[in-house]
Amino acid sequence: MSSPEKKSKKTTTKPLIKPSPLLPPTPQPTPNPYLPDDVLLSCFARVSRLYYPTLSLVSKSFRYLLASPELYQTRSQLNRRESCLYVCLSLPPDPNPRWFTLCRRPYQTPTKKKKQSSNLLVPITSPHSTPVRPSFVVIGSEIYEIGGLVNGAASSTVSVFDCRSHSWRKAPNMLVAAEKPQAMAIDGNIYVNGGKGRDLVEVFDPKTQTWTCESKDFRSLDEYFGIAVNGYYGMASRTSSCCVIDSVLYSYHRGEIKWYDKKVTDWRTLKGLGIRLPKFFFGPNTSSLVHLADYGGKMAVLWDRHDYSSDCKGRKVWCAVITLERLTSEMIWGTVEWSDDSEAVLEVAGPVAFVGVLAATL
Repeated sequence: MSSPEKKSKKTTTKPLIKPSPLLPPTPQPTPNPYLPDDVLLSCFARVSRLYYPTLSLVSKSFRYLLASPELYQTRSQLNRRESCLYVCLSLPPDPNPRWFTLCRRPYQTPTKKKKQSSNLLVPITSPHSTPVRPSFVVIGSEIYEIGGLVNGAASSTVSVFDCRSHSWRKAPNMLVAAEKPQAMAIDGNIYVNGGKGRDLVEVFDPKTQTWTCESKDFRSLDEYFGIAVNGYYGMASRTSSCCVIDSVLYSYHRGEIKWYDKKVTDWRTLKGLGIRLPKFFFGPNTSSLVHLADYGGKMAVLWDRHDYSSDCKGRKVWCAVITLERLTSEMIWGTVEWSDDSEAVLEVAGPVAFVGVLAATL
């Protein structure tokens, strides 16, 4: 009788580390599902443009779609167009100003000491040489840069910044060079004052790409269009601390925001801001500038601050948005929609100056 065959033994390899029953199983990598471009465009169009700078970091295809004309056609068809804030800042020693756009912070790491801002000003990479003291006007999704000084001489050049693709192009030059032009957009046309004749207004039609001239006795475009008359020049001028929203002139003055139009006889204080307004007013140990801008019918307020009592050598830029409601002919109510005064939307190593703040519709 033969001896029984020996049973074969299976060799097993024991894991070096025994999995813990308390830990979840290791997820297996799965390939990214393919989505057609039209589906992605439909999804992107429903997302606020504040998130586009973050989405553009995902892949090259995302960056291409986020800058494509088809995306903005889809946004228009879905009624998803919104106002987007663009800020041009002078950051010495760099002689060329830089452009920034407001977006959502991609992630937050709150600490016990301070709360991070939910919004950030992110730089725009688009090579362009900006003249000294130009005027900026928004028509739809495009920002027009008009006149200013080039190599110390008055310029008639006009450049256009496409906020969809973040690219520059040239537009027809003005008829007269303007050293420090004052420009305004009315009913889709651009009106510019600041040439050799004080009573000369140049009008640009973006549809026909042509310039024409108009002449009238006036001191500024505000007076030309009847936005503000008596009392305007005694209090403010068209500076960064002033803006026009729905034919009402607003001005930041000594810790208050005031307004004026043809329906009142003197300057009125914007009501409703309450204890939020003093955050725009800084103490004796600080230096700040306040910039007001039309933000799609709302008011964007940006201000910088440097605390000379600290060791910080840089500057910080804060931002707030105020909704406006006219209650009576003599009262306008302002409500702080959001404010990142707890932490800055931008911090730079050196001095900073506002060159322009505008809101494009995208």
